[in-house]
Amino acid sequence: MLNLSVPRSNSQGDGTPLAADNLLAIAWLVAISFGLLAVALWGYAYDQRSSIARLAAAIEQRSSTDTLPQTLAEFGPPTVARLVRAINGAQRYDAERVAQVLDVLAAYAHDLRTPLTRMALRCERLDDGELRDAIERDLAEMGELVEASLACARMQCWAGQPLRCFDADGLIGALVDNYGDAGRSVELEGEVGRPVMTCPHALRCVLVNLIDNALRYDSAVRLCVRVDARRVVLAVVDSGPGIVPAEMETVFAPWYRAPRTTARAQESGLGLTLARRLTLAMRGELQLENRRNGGLEARLTLPLTVA
Repeated sequence: MLNLSVPRSNSQGDGTPLAADNLLAIAWLVAISFGLLAVALWGYAYDQRSSIARLAAAIEQRSSTDTLPQTLAEFGPPTVARLVRAINGAQRYDAERVAQVLDVLAAYAHDLRTPLTRMALRCERLDDGELRDAIERDLAEMGELVEASLACARMQCWAGQPLRCFDADGLIGALVDNYGDAGRSVELEGEVGRPVMTCPHALRCVLVNLIDNALRYDSAVRLCVRVDARRVVLAVVDSGPGIVPAEMETVFAPWYRAPRTTARAQESGLGLTLARRLTLAMRGELQLENRRNGGLEARLTLPLTVA
């Protein structure tokens, strides 16, 4: 019997095999999948890298101010956010430990004032004038160290305080009046004329340090105030011996005392160190410069606004 059925074809009307079409479609799907995966991986890597770079920049910027640790904002992928939380936790722990140590240091320094006062009173009863003078000099130096220790503890506390807007002219005027009441000559030139964003306690401490340092070498000191569009400059000017140019930065080191002035003014060697650290905490700059006509200018520069 004759079979009239037509065999089924494995090709389309244009002659392309169906199997080849399927393989080509699968290949395209695989290629697109790998492409999307590559894009996703690149985006993830870019996000990770940019987040880590941002974190590093934030840490570097904060470290350059030499201030107490500030909490970092959490951002980025989960791994980076976890790293930020770990950094914040470690810094909080370190800050608490430092605060505890400073509290103990301040307590010991405060308690040392009493025996030092007793020793000074007993020293006055000595008949040997040279011995009495030598002991009084030692007691004065020990008193400087006690005050420096207390100032160090206060500095750590003030450096962690938030900056705020306040009347700098009022603070400066009151400070100059206090020196006048104590019989010390401090001439004020100029005014700020607008609020300043800073820490009042830290600003007062720095100015007192600079003025006291100037009065050690000159009986008449000037506090000059200059203001421009973006900053205020407070310059303490004296007519003393100045500083050897090679020691302009060295004098900011802890415990350092310039050899040529040590005999004239006993001090702990921490004053300028504390002043610069407090200045950095206020987002400012502290520089020293010898004047052409003799003497020294200690220049404190603060921004009028803090971004």
